[in-house]
Amino acid sequence: MELELPKRLYAEGLEPHVKKINNSCRMELLRDLKNAMSEEYGEVKRDPVLTHIMAIQGHGLKFSGKLVHSFLCKELVTSKKHEKWFVFARTPLRFSLQEYHAVTGLKISRESSSDVVKWKDDGGFWSKLLKGDGKITLKMIRKEHLKEVHNWTRVDRVGLIYLCVIMGVVMGRDEKVNIPHLYIKLVMDLDKVRKFHWGLHSYEFLVSSMQKTKKKLDNKESYILEGFTYAFQIWIMEAVPDFGEILGRRVSNSFIGPRCGNWKGVAKVSYEDIIQLEDSFD
Repeated sequence: MELELPKRLYAEGLEPHVKKINNSCRMELLRDLKNAMSEEYGEVKRDPVLTHIMAIQGHGLKFSGKLVHSFLCKELVTSKKHEKWFVFARTPLRFSLQEYHAVTGLKISRESSSDVVKWKDDGGFWSKLLKGDGKITLKMIRKEHLKEVHNWTRVDRVGLIYLCVIMGVVMGRDEKVNIPHLYIKLVMDLDKVRKFHWGLHSYEFLVSSMQKTKKKLDNKESYILEGFTYAFQIWIMEAVPDFGEILGRRVSNSFIGPRCGNWKGVAKVSYEDIIQLEDSFD
């Protein structure tokens, strides 16, 4: 007897195709940071909180807009908090906070005082920006500040790399969006940045971005998807191992740790490949 599933976002076989997803995860920004500040970049990459996240760029895993779009169209309509369901080959697949944690390793438990952050004025770049209620974006960092970082203190340079990894990859925000002052205050105290619930925070943002994107899935040309989209893609590659084999390969078969640190590959797949694979399960 076939399992009765919740309603699908699109009927089976009627999922729309889009030419391109404009992915907001800025892996190329990490490359630029590494080139500009290799010593400080290495220091941040050794932080257990971010080492597996930054390994995505180091291993050269590419983004597959077609795979991500296909799965967004395969969503099952449910209303559970911190839980999304998708269907592939009539098999339900859960993408909850637990699966997200398994992929990213980021903290998902929230401390009551974590959104109230005090900071100490050290006279550096970030202190001056906060005191002046200044604005800064990833685009401004890429276009302007990367040329000036060698005039900054080492502490400020390290903070810049943390901010870019958090805002540009973990949160996957549009590069023209102002970086929240909360994030700046957190990176000025690395103990606080390591204790912050980045897993919960970024999962909730990714899910909200998926919700907003539902209205754009019928677009034939393109749409923007914010959030840690690589985490969603890697979850698909793990949940349907055939996609893992098509899109890339594991760095190690004996790997222990967050799954995002164990994949490399060009991530090329066509809609025809996806349909053919799904049909092969019948």
